[in-house]
Amino acid sequence: MISLMYPQHIIFGKGVINQLGERVGSLGSKALLVTGRSAMRKSGILEKVINQLSSNQIDVELFDKVEHDPSLTTVAEGIDEARKKDVSVVIGLGGGSAMDSAKTIAVIAKEEGTLEDYHEGKLKIKRPGLPFVAVPTTAGTGAEITNNAVLTNREKKLKKSIRSPFMIAKVALVDPELTLSCPPSLTAHSGMDALTQAIESFISKGSNPITDTLALRAIELIFYNLPLAFEDGSNISTREKVALGSLLSAMAFSNSGLGAVHGLSHPLGAHYNIPHGLACAVLLPWVLEYNLPVCKEKMDIIAKKIGVKRGEDVPDIIRDLLNKLKIPLTFKEWGIKKEDIPVLVRKSRSGSMAKNPREATDEDLENILKKVI
Repeated sequence: MISLMYPQHIIFGKGVINQLGERVGSLGSKALLVTGRSAMRKSGILEKVINQLSSNQIDVELFDKVEHDPSLTTVAEGIDEARKKDVSVVIGLGGGSAMDSAKTIAVIAKEEGTLEDYHEGKLKIKRPGLPFVAVPTTAGTGAEITNNAVLTNREKKLKKSIRSPFMIAKVALVDPELTLSCPPSLTAHSGMDALTQAIESFISKGSNPITDTLALRAIELIFYNLPLAFEDGSNISTREKVALGSLLSAMAFSNSGLGAVHGLSHPLGAHYNIPHGLACAVLLPWVLEYNLPVCKEKMDIIAKKIGVKRGEDVPDIIRDLLNKLKIPLTFKEWGIKKEDIPVLVRKSRSGSMAKNPREATDEDLENILKKVI
């Protein structure tokens, strides 16, 4: 049996942001707009979005406190804001952090208990929350269409997902023009997150013919167009292709699961504040080398999609791509301590790790980390 979950409505293309007011208006008349602290304001996107919502007679309450790797404290504050202002719809505007914060605010606002209870699995989300509308401005995380949100408990250094079908967006507006303001480093990190998601989806234990088709097209689109978008961020044609690849990647992995790259990247982010996309990029070739013995046939298929003959060549081709994107091949500059490795491995045993194609012992994972620190 194949079971798939997606937003009720995915709208992709240049200029679709102009439909935001109409789409939100069909869901409610008072919106909590969830975004980051400065990037959307500096780019002018925030002003454009607020003006459009206001012109459609939608009252806007702004929550612009989301940080990189959103914390439980920040998101809990957003939940309180949604309740106090009695909003009828929540909009996420920005990258994956804004998406994950907004969808969590939307669903927990109608629940009881603390956010920490849901993060630690003590409570389960039981009912639909407020309608959530996703407006991504980066091409990478795919959080605009997934049914989970990755949040970090700073005190416990615990980074993990809250997951529920009730977290899926009512509407996802994916407009490549909104990614034009992304700086090169963010373009590279986000794009490598998307490429990692596509590759991990394709070789995941949970993959199926539908997710495989989506993942392969995503791999092709991102691999060939991400370097071009990195070199010339104003090229809307390549931006559009990377954005489409990111969307297809999310449509794949949200239904297949991921693997050891994402399993290991979360504790690295929680303990060392390493940006998620960068962590995925550095880990990807090493994890692929580890997985190769059990998924050679699929790796050979990936190889053909990216212009090489054998699956064994894929890790080095990924390293070549990282060099083009000016992403380091190890975490040396982050100063990861060897004595932290057992803790990082223990905290990597998340849902993502369960779908890795090759079973990994603690020693296996420790050896991977030793190679990249």
